[in-house]
Amino acid sequence: MLRGLSSAVPSLRHLLARHPVLLGVDTCSTRVEVALWLGPATEPAHRVVIEGEASAALPAAIARVIAASGREVRGLDAVAFCAGPGSVLGIRLAAATLRAWRAVRPELALYSHLSLPLLAAAHPGLTIVADARRDTWHAVRPGASGEVLRLATGELAAAAPLGTPALFRRWSALPDGLVPAELPWSAAALLAAAPDADFFQPAPEPDTFQHEAPSYVAWTPHVHRAPAAP
Repeated sequence: MLRGLSSAVPSLRHLLARHPVLLGVDTCSTRVEVALWLGPATEPAHRVVIEGEASAALPAAIARVIAASGREVRGLDAVAFCAGPGSVLGIRLAAATLRAWRAVRPELALYSHLSLPLLAAAHPGLTIVADARRDTWHAVRPGASGEVLRLATGELAAAAPLGTPALFRRWSALPDGLVPAELPWSAAALLAAAPDADFFQPAPEPDTFQHEAPSYVAWTPHVHRAPAAP
């Protein structure tokens, strides 16, 4: 019974039962993937992958998927996007796109899911990691119910064996001799392979994944004056 899922629609199958025309957007890696599901089938009916910067690849991929389906953006019931961890610029662009669509169509349902729990579900024996910069790593440990942790580089050896999504950007250096397995990354394929897993949450105001909410320091403006003459 789906009426009880007003605040959360956890699985792909539940999502498609409520929103039969579902667009999936992923900009977490060095390529953009857009897929269209036509429920109740849990395999996407159309899927487009484009290499390159999301600023150009995202609108092109959306246009190709919509054209292939013979539909229009206004015919979508819902959109689900990958909120990270991953390419922050790509995710912000996807989030901004969905916010703009929601401004025009307030009834459009928006959902998000995270990247690393998808891989963790497909590879239960590995700790799945992705670069979080500043010598830290996003991580999902085996049996941790998809919780995304933050580990320092020095903690990775104790978390081995490791896996990491292919095509995700990496800046931090790994400890000597520690090489994560490069795992194939396709959000659409991973979602379709686990249609009953609880990956989704409502995202009425799409944004990037963050371990902690940002904090801000109050700033008091001062008028700059020339120094007094001696």
